[in-house]
Amino acid sequence: MLVGQELGFKMKTLSFRFWILIPSLTVLAAVLILWPAVGGTDVVLAPGTESSAGGATDAWLVTRGLIGHGMIGEQSGTDIITPPPSTEVDETQQTEDGTGELLTRVKSWNEMVDDDTIHIEVTTLSTYQFEVAFWLFPNHRQGCTMYQWTLYDHGRALQNTFWRNDATVLRLAGAADLPHDLYPDSVPWVAFLRVLGAPRDGAEGMLHQQITPYSYVGQEVWANRSRQITVPAGSFPALKVTAQVDVATVMPNWPRFVLHVIEPVVPKNTLYFQAAPPYRLLKQEGTTFVGGPQVTTELIRFYITGAQPVVAAAAVSAAHAPIAAVPGDASIPK
Repeated sequence: MLVGQELGFKMKTLSFRFWILIPSLTVLAAVLILWPAVGGTDVVLAPGTESSAGGATDAWLVTRGLIGHGMIGEQSGTDIITPPPSTEVDETQQTEDGTGELLTRVKSWNEMVDDDTIHIEVTTLSTYQFEVAFWLFPNHRQGCTMYQWTLYDHGRALQNTFWRNDATVLRLAGAADLPHDLYPDSVPWVAFLRVLGAPRDGAEGMLHQQITPYSYVGQEVWANRSRQITVPAGSFPALKVTAQVDVATVMPNWPRFVLHVIEPVVPKNTLYFQAAPPYRLLKQEGTTFVGGPQVTTELIRFYITGAQPVVAAAAVSAAHAPIAAVPGDASIPK
């Protein structure tokens, strides 16, 4: 459930992830839906039914510095969280289509804890601002178990959001039942691949994001084979994934004929993932928030910690070779 949300400020930072807003009649005439790639507390709640590892995972997160006081120190740098040795790190950058201005640069990687995958992202927003976020994904079912986001400026923590998927403990009186496979309002790009199950041509799925303590929004996600994609990291065969807000989940009580009129103008986001393991995000095209500019996110490089980063020339030649030497990334975590 959502413990805290500082949406207005995060919109100003132009987060690279997808954000969701409920459209109203006053904005339907202009722009309907908000998308993204992220005030909570440092209090760790008791493990609930959605936690696969419970207190052991919570303890690991505290030790790792992902929750607790380690995330809100007065002076911190972008190296506050660094990947362990022999971990693949993917670096992406997001630019505004109209001007080519660089908006964000992101380092992301996965760490395994028991039967869960911890997806971690460190985002540089400007010279002095950066974000640290993580999502706890269970490997054998859909949805997200835990999420935390912290914004820093000049090394000082400014804002923090914590979210845990625990419907039994946090369900509000009068609120509708939330889906079991729930995600927070901010998700990384890999979440759209996870909901497809097996990443293949023709795969479909639905991603459910909580937007208030009482409600959620669904996003329809579908995939089809695409052409070869070239990005700064190289050239790769890609799976095209499209995501679009399901307006029926936004306005469940509206007549169907009205929803059919609205649906064609609801914006889409297009993502291209590497068609073979480890299914890296190659490219994203779309908007990040209501009224916001069109942006493009691209993979600029990837590397194993402790090894030489892969540059474009090497990636082009490797694009047609098996990609099976990435520890822990032989399949998409579910």
